[in-house]
Amino acid sequence: MNQLYEAIQKKSKLKESIKIIGIGAGNSPFEVDFFRKKYKIPFPLFSDQDLSIHKVLGEVRTPYFIGVRINPDDNKAEVFYSKLGAFKDPNIFLDQMIKLSGVI
Repeated sequence: MNQLYEAIQKKSKLKESIKIIGIGAGNSPFEVDFFRKKYKIPFPLFSDQDLSIHKVLGEVRTPYFIGVRINPDDNKAEVFYSKLGAFKDPNIFLDQMIKLSGVI
């Protein structure tokens, strides 16, 4: 995820359009902060200790990736990607997110 974040930050058009957040399903703020420091996570991480976010998302297993596009006309969110499992190559995954989202 750090490599994906860095790839986004290197492209000026992308760093304003694509954002990454992490949700610690079942994790306390202490656990999330420990993880952030240990793995030097540069993007926002949120604790979901009571699993409320996890439940709204359908109680999916992790890792799980959701791509959301905000429609500029009506400001509504649209899910364009939703998939369980890790990706192998951050650059290939980023290219896929760019194509599916239409961000560029």
